[in-house]
Amino acid sequence: MTIPGFPIPEEVLIVSQFIAALERPVSSLRLENYRSATGSDLEMVVNYFYNLELSEALYPTLQAFEIALRNSIHITLTDHHQTPYWFDQEGFLPQRQERQINDARSTLTKEGKPHDPDRIVAALHFGFWHSMFNSPFEQSLWRPNQLALVGQVFPQASRKQRNRQQVWDRIDRIRIIRNRVMHYEPIWRRTRLADDHANILEALNWISPAMHDTIAMCDRFPVVQDGGRADMQQRIQLNIQNRHPSPTPTTP
Repeated sequence: MTIPGFPIPEEVLIVSQFIAALERPVSSLRLENYRSATGSDLEMVVNYFYNLELSEALYPTLQAFEIALRNSIHITLTDHHQTPYWFDQEGFLPQRQERQINDARSTLTKEGKPHDPDRIVAALHFGFWHSMFNSPFEQSLWRPNQLALVGQVFPQASRKQRNRQQVWDRIDRIRIIRNRVMHYEPIWRRTRLADDHANILEALNWISPAMHDTIAMCDRFPVVQDGGRADMQQRIQLNIQNRHPSPTPTTP
């Protein structure tokens, strides 16, 4: 805040110039989503770029879980239906999921790719795999075999965790944070972001302890969350200084 009649501090002017340069590629409206209640312009910019790094840091675990989930469901239902084209079994999928299968096939056709099962599975969105644990599948798929198929999808989950509703809830929480990351939305304000990260890792471990342990090689999330904001502020300030160097005082 400036006081009428007093000059605006040079560092405030420089930050304002920096933000003005970002408004074209980012937009002022989007930047304002990253301003805290009492935050300065500098804090707002730091929050924006810190959010980018948090999203980047969550990407490895999100990708690992999504791929592991779809492959584990595909393997389980291939075995259950005795065909890798389990999604084509008459009456198995509701109309909404059937449309998603057809959309996946249309995408493959446009790309000039064959409609083999692995490509169809890979072309389906995360929402499809989440929907496989919707309540309509409780009686038709998961319940008749005493949840044995849930155990095949999540072989390392405890007996208590092998519950269709619990699985749906867990995937839904992952879906929310995944969509925020993939749609470039703010996640820096989430007070339980570390819990979100832990939930993804635990669910991944239900499917594959090997993948859970190996993904740690590129999982930077704990480091980014713990010290990333302070580090980002230093880098932003250095960038501003490099772009807007203070004039060298002249010798009288």
